[in-house]
Formats: sequence, structure tokens, C-alpha cells
Amino acid sequence: MMRLKLDDITLQFADKAIFQGLNLHLKPAEIVCVQTGVLDGGSSLLKLAAGLLTPDRGHVVVDGLAMKDMTEQARFGATCMAFEAGGLLSIFTNYNNIAFPLLYHTDMSKKAIAQRIEPLAEALQIQSLLQLEPHQLNDVQTRMMNLLRAMVFRPKLLLLDEVQSGMSFEMRENMLNVLLTEQQSQGYSVLMTTTVGDRTDFADRTLAITGGKLEPIQ
Repeated sequence: MMRLKLDDITLQFADKAIFQGLNLHLKPAEIVCVQTGVLDGGSSLLKLAAGLLTPDRGHVVVDGLAMKDMTEQARFGATCMAFEAGGLLSIFTNYNNIAFPLLYHTDMSKKAIAQRIEPLAEALQIQSLLQLEPHQLNDVQTRMMNLLRAMVFRPKLLLLDEVQSGMSFEMRENMLNVLLTEQQSQGYSVLMTTTVGDRTDFADRTLAITGGKLEPIQ
């Protein structure tokens, strides 16, 4: 069974066609990078996979279940998206932005949640940011916090929007090492958008959005 199936996807905003007949099948534990340019639909692709956008035509299926038929609880266990910008609620600390969804959607105790959050935050070298508020983070720190939240959820499908952007070499290498170690441990699939200068050598496949469809990069 495929982890993610995007079949014959058409998406249009007003008079602008974003995708036309787009297809993507992602296997369990597979990592796919999608190289993107300016306004070519990279974020929209991830939002379709997360169920945050509904295609004008076509089907989004995760682990054999159509996205349109999934409950909120089922979506929580299936996918999690780390946004390029935003994604954190200003009324909560960064820690509570990560912890509260687990309290709401699972039966995990506060202690068990902390034991999941804190080691990953330390590995990503952002533990000192947990008690701050979202407005106190810069763009890179916001992406790191969104990544931490996504990994803490341990979904079947992790959706990462240009997570490498703006990072120093050392920060990027550490982040990727932590991400790949966690991915191998938990076995989730990863769909990641990338931009010029980002690493993609760790991916099983690298694709590009061309003419509203996905094409392989050799």
C-alpha cells in the first residue's frame, strides 16, 4: 500500500492553474524532495497532501483512505506539515504549541509528552527556545519549531516546506542528521520542498514541478 497517492490532481486559484493532471505516489518510509521555484505551487502541493487544500479534480489518499473521508483524528495520525512561515499560535508558548495537540489528540500524559519533546529539542539545539513565544523567534527558528512539532507527532507522513531555507551550514547538517535518524527510527515517509542550494542527496527521489506536473530530476 502506498503511503500517499495524489492521482490526477487539478488545482486552480481564480484564473491561475497551479496543477493539471499531477500524480505522485509515495511509498512507506520513502523520502522525496521536490525542488521548487517562485510561486510554482510547492506549498500548495504539501497542503493538498495534508488535507488543508481540496483539489478541483483528483484524489488524495493516505494509507488507503481518501483524505476527504478522514476524520480530524485520523488526519492527525496520518500527516503533519511543518510550515515555512507561521504555523504557531501566538497565545501559547512554543512548548505549548507542540504539547497541546498531543494532549488533545492522544492519551499521553504531560510527563510522557515532555519526554518526547525535550530530547528532540536538545538534539535540534533549540531547547532554549521552548519557553519563548512565537513572536520572539526569527524565520529560521520558526521553521525549526515547526519541524520539532511535526517530528514529535510521529505521523505516517511528514510534510516539510523549505525547512532548510536560511540555515547556516552547521545548523542544516545537524537538522538533517536529526531528521534522518528520527525518520529511520519511526519509519515515516517524508515529502519535502527544497530550493536552490538545499541538500537533496539523502532523498530516494528528487522531483521538480514543471508545467503543473511533477517530473523526475536525473
